[in-house]
Amino acid sequence: MKDTSTVFSPIARPSAQESYLRTRRKLLLSYADERVSRLSVRLVLYTLGCSIGYYAVDFLPALLSYIILLTGDAIDCLVLRTVVRREALVGSLKRGQRWATSTSALQGLTVVAGVSVYYFKLGDTANILFVIGALGLGAVNAAIVLPKNPAAAFTRLTFYIMAPFLYVGLQALWSNSWTPFVMMDVAGTMLVFCMLYMFLAFTKSGLSNFRITQDLERQKAEMKAMYARMDRDRTELQQLSLVARNANDSVIITDRERRIVWVNDAFTRVTGFSFAEAKGTIIADLLTGADQALKAINTIDLAVEAGQPFRGEVQNVTRDGRKIWLDVNLFPIRGADGEPEFFVSIERDVTESRKLAVQMGQARQAAEEGARAKAEFLANMSHEIRTPLTGVIGMADLLSETNLDEEQGRYTDTIRGSSQALMAIINDILDLSKLDAGRMELHPVSFAPRTCVQETLDLLTPAARSKRLELCFEMEGNAPEFVKADDGRLRQVITNIVGNAIKFTEEGGVYLKLSHEADSQGSRLVCEVADTGIGISEENQAHIFDHFTQAEAATTRKFGGTGLGLSISKHILDVMGGSISVESKEGAGATFRMAFPYEEAERPAELPGGGDEAPKTLAAGLRVLVAEDNKTNRFLLKKYLADQPIELAFAKDGVEAVEQVQSFAPDLVFMDMSMPRMSGIEATHAIRELNIVQPSIVALTAHAFDEEMQPCLDAGMDDFLTKPIRKAVLLEWMLRFQAQLLDEGTAKSDVPPIEGAA
Repeated sequence: MKDTSTVFSPIARPSAQESYLRTRRKLLLSYADERVSRLSVRLVLYTLGCSIGYYAVDFLPALLSYIILLTGDAIDCLVLRTVVRREALVGSLKRGQRWATSTSALQGLTVVAGVSVYYFKLGDTANILFVIGALGLGAVNAAIVLPKNPAAAFTRLTFYIMAPFLYVGLQALWSNSWTPFVMMDVAGTMLVFCMLYMFLAFTKSGLSNFRITQDLERQKAEMKAMYARMDRDRTELQQLSLVARNANDSVIITDRERRIVWVNDAFTRVTGFSFAEAKGTIIADLLTGADQALKAINTIDLAVEAGQPFRGEVQNVTRDGRKIWLDVNLFPIRGADGEPEFFVSIERDVTESRKLAVQMGQARQAAEEGARAKAEFLANMSHEIRTPLTGVIGMADLLSETNLDEEQGRYTDTIRGSSQALMAIINDILDLSKLDAGRMELHPVSFAPRTCVQETLDLLTPAARSKRLELCFEMEGNAPEFVKADDGRLRQVITNIVGNAIKFTEEGGVYLKLSHEADSQGSRLVCEVADTGIGISEENQAHIFDHFTQAEAATTRKFGGTGLGLSISKHILDVMGGSISVESKEGAGATFRMAFPYEEAERPAELPGGGDEAPKTLAAGLRVLVAEDNKTNRFLLKKYLADQPIELAFAKDGVEAVEQVQSFAPDLVFMDMSMPRMSGIEATHAIRELNIVQPSIVALTAHAFDEEMQPCLDAGMDDFLTKPIRKAVLLEWMLRFQAQLLDEGTAKSDVPPIEGAA
């Protein structure tokens, strides 16, 4: 469990390094601003000094000194106002300091140079005291800014202190005499030392005062920040107190011994205990009543002893004896030493939530059982309906192959058409159940779209011809020759849409166009089906893709149908990742547009026995066992295979099937799934355990769900055929099986599914 314990700490303050850099930037900005603002004062001093010098020297030397002084100070102020301010605000502090020191040195040199003009112009008659006085004024100016920028101040002070000694030394060297020192009397010497002492004292005092002022300002700022933090903390505590007091969840504060220190109003509402009753009591004793079993549960106590948080649901007893469930979130509040000082517990009443969860679980279980019952019902109904329907369709097919007069042929066609319509309804209901349950699976294969669509339309051509309608197919040149997708589902959707178009069109025709589109989301086959039928009103277009829906109630009475075709088509396209839409006006036909996603594919390999040279009958010698409990189905399969040169045997149940496999030694077994005594899957397991040359086993199943077909393969079957079984489909499958059997020279083969097989 993640540690959610809390440690109180003051609001984060800047580090010592950050504070130092902030102070340095502030001092540098103050230095630059002060130097620039006092330029006018220095100009007055320069003017006064050069005016006095004018009486001692000529006009031009005084003017030269004035220009030198103005130039140095102007450069210093310009750099301070632009470069140094920018670096101090947003740039490099070190770079700004270097610029300030450099221009300070330049300004100090220009002061020394200005004084030098006077001193060296007069030569032996120059008064060193005047020089010291002039440089002393510069030194005082430097000392004023010493606390704010020591580097710049000391640079100028160095020049001002060294200059008088340099003057005297140079003059002594040039004159080979130390007369300049003699020229200064005792009073002058004392004055120089007094000025030097006063300067040093002033500098030291100013620096000390500045530091004291800085300390006071820093303390003042810290006090102000502390008061602000205290005010924020007080406001935050007030807010937290209001939140805790008025929270919907119970808030409980306990000490290390789990004695209650404080509870909010929600605690009283949930448990019935007032603050006065709860304060000072051990919470476990208060909320477990006389229930010893609840007291024995010590998970929270163990967490408190370890100083760890706890999260979970516990059962408590209220003041009136009711048992309630609480979601408890307990965490320690730690002091500066890291040890828990007290514990805060936030508890929420989840009694009703737990009841609801139980009810939802029961409802989910009931829904799952209902879904299973529905699936079992559909599977059983599919089997029960398909089994007799196999007999109806098969017998009608056999009857149609006999010599019938015109009236008998019409009756036979009616039987066949009605049985096919019934089979279509059954398939629609099963498809809808698969889609609603999310159990429909796609089986992508490589195929030619033109061939797939044309074969589908060939099946619908008789219906269109019987109503004297045109049925036209156009394929645009940009459509791919081969694609990889579920061709069976594509045929199903096109059959539904085109079949509907034929059904609801009385004159004119149905026109299908196949094209291609591609974008960043992939490639799609686009199929547009337009008709000249009755059309769909705008208000009904929003509902035609719903279950059991047709445009009008009168439509159902006139044209028939379940109203599932469009709904199933839309669901299939949704599963495929495609789309379907409609444009129509009532009385002016309709146009359906379908988009089928696909992957690029090359020409598929030909299946064995699938070419034009496929034999019309089976090769002699094939041994086939049919395990089927339904007498009619055995009769049909016997008739289907009567004219084939094969050896055929029958078993009425699974037990007979196992015995016949051992005695008859078949190459191929058609195994019904639902048989008495032993089912097809049980019989297959028994056969696969026999120490014999194993036959190929094909399931004959009326179950249409993939989940029900998978157990057939898991039991050891090689393939499956779905009832009702048509003669053409059966023979086609057997031809392919035999071709593969001959090619591989083995009695065991893995036959790929074909159209008509599940």
